Amino acid sequence: MSLEQAREEVAYAHGLQAYLWGYPLYRYCRSLTQALKADTFGLNTLRRYTSVDGSPAANDVTIEAKAAYDVSHEPVVVHVPHLDEPRWYLVQIGDTFDELIANVGGAKGPRPGDYVITGPDFAGRLPAEMTHLQSRTKMGIITVQIFVGGEDDLPAAIEAQRGFHVMRLSTLLRDGLGHHDGRPAPVREPALRGPADLLYFELLGHALQSYLPAFPDSSDALVSTFRAIGLTTGDGFDWRDLDPTTLRGLSRAAATGEQIVDQTWEGCAELTNGWRYVLAGGRTSHDLALRAALAKYALGSELPSELLAPTAHIDHADEALTGEHNYVLELAAGQLPPVSMFWNLALYDDNMHFVDNDLRRHSIGSTTPGLRREADGSIRILIQHEPPDALANWLPSPTRNFSVTMRLYGPQTPLLDGTYRLPAIRRHVS
Repeated sequence: MSLEQAREEVAYAHGLQAYLWGYPLYRYCRSLTQALKADTFGLNTLRRYTSVDGSPAANDVTIEAKAAYDVSHEPVVVHVPHLDEPRWYLVQIGDTFDELIANVGGAKGPRPGDYVITGPDFAGRLPAEMTHLQSRTKMGIITVQIFVGGEDDLPAAIEAQRGFHVMRLSTLLRDGLGHHDGRPAPVREPALRGPADLLYFELLGHALQSYLPAFPDSSDALVSTFRAIGLTTGDGFDWRDLDPTTLRGLSRAAATGEQIVDQTWEGCAELTNGWRYVLAGGRTSHDLALRAALAKYALGSELPSELLAPTAHIDHADEALTGEHNYVLELAAGQLPPVSMFWNLALYDDNMHFVDNDLRRHSIGSTTPGLRREADGSIRILIQHEPPDALANWLPSPTRNFSVTMRLYGPQTPLLDGTYRLPAIRRHVS
């Protein structure tokens, strides 16, 4: 191997490490910038959603509120209210490494109070009555999910949602709950000037500058090695001073990294009875390839102990689900999904959108009013395009291909250790 080849291989090795390690930062650099620009997330304040929108993989048993926190200048507070009536909620707080910092509520039950998020280099004093959460990145995501039991329950769910707040600590101490600092400054997208095959590293460099403090360049052994490929938290990605050999190595690393991420996603799931289970999410810091795969395909996913969401695109015969056939999902008596909260089966078209139907039903589950049990205690969910004689357990499908997602809130041990799995979806002849 020549000296030039060796330099290329070193750049390739450093580049591949940087690709996998930094993939969540890269994803947030793209998605969070776009979300703030489109006002789908608030900045240090909640963007509240009070109905089911048309976004892919929508969920009609919860309403959401979303915020990006920025603790580069001061702490941010998440206020979780005491609700007057029992209602499931989950507040998920995560950093831009796509690592969970804290869950509030969910399977653990209500946890009202004030939760103050500080940045990685914060050294000030905090109110003693607040729960301190330290973020290792300067920005991150807050998502609030609140259960809604159908259209009649929506006003009460919206009222509960109004009690949750995100705001800067100084604003809370000065003005109290409910105030915010006005519309944030316009979001600027990073100016990209480098070669197209190095776009990943240019965006990663911008993310390092935006999300990390300066000290990892010298104190973090892995991050400090990235200086050899022009990547630092202080200056981002400086490709102009890199020699052609190093640039070739980085270009190869970007291509290989993408392949590793895609293959890791394909291999990280368990397929049983036609259902695809991903038993990871929320905290995967020691497996960089898995963390990168989740960041690409399931960014911001919940801990499996809070929510499992297996999906199915095929029936018991491994054939695609289609509206040309009628199907049944039969949950035997004593074999209902073992959850501490509730379960819900949602149906999507081949673009992962809800399917319009006269019944205005997009999902069905344990909280569906009027869900009927058979005489033996089993539950038979009918998945078909044409309405059956009895509508109580009907989940309408389109005429074309579709998929279903079973959301399992508060999954218990049999779901987590694999001793319980959903039965296959079978063709049904009326």
